[in-house]
Amino acid sequence: MKKIFGVLAASAMLALTSASAFAQSGPAGEWTLAMSTPQGTTNVALSLKVTGDKVTGEMNSPMGPVAVAGTAAGNDVNVTADISVQGMALTFVIGGKVDGNTMAGTVKVGDFGEFPFTGTRAGAAAAAAPVAAAAGTTAGAAITDLNGKWDIKIVIAGMGEMPAVAVMKQAGEKLTGTISGPAGEMAFAGTVVGKTVKFDFEADTPQGKLPVSMTGDIGATSVSGKASIAGMGEADWTATRAAN
Repeated sequence: MKKIFGVLAASAMLALTSASAFAQSGPAGEWTLAMSTPQGTTNVALSLKVTGDKVTGEMNSPMGPVAVAGTAAGNDVNVTADISVQGMALTFVIGGKVDGNTMAGTVKVGDFGEFPFTGTRAGAAAAAAPVAAAAGTTAGAAITDLNGKWDIKIVIAGMGEMPAVAVMKQAGEKLTGTISGPAGEMAFAGTVVGKTVKFDFEADTPQGKLPVSMTGDIGATSVSGKASIAGMGEADWTATRAAN
């Protein structure tokens, strides 16, 4: 898996250096959970570290920080925490399923019942901010000519910005070109329809061809959208015309 992302990094998009880095789509990381109870919503901070199928970390609630431990399988995670409240021992059992930068599941609080929760990965909103800012610049006439060299930044939650360079050739609604990283370049082909751009390419990996699709909205000074790696998930991207 690390080899797959090593190749992607170089050839396609963003210098992704390893599968473990992209694994931010799994349970590991910093989370904020909102638990719904009859008394209202309770927010809990949850920090998780995954080693193999073992999970360790810390939960920080209004009752203070406590250690958590459990197991993970893919995007499913189950952890427990023992809390003492006014001399009474309570066991929290948290079971959730991760979907990108969100998590949903239930929290069982001792014998007091089981309550649903939703969670967001800390930093996800901040990572998306550059894309949101770019989207804010789309007021006015959209770019009508994509020909030329473009600086691309792909934003992955927990990793920050990763750079790539694209050279685009537009002929009507037809788009061709190359996208390059430290280890070389990949040819792509796609379309420009109205304010929507889409192009696809395949990254060569030791396990075979891996399709990558990039879609975006054309604004007044930039293009922004989603990059999708087949079976691996999505990342946000923006492109601005290179100075030279």
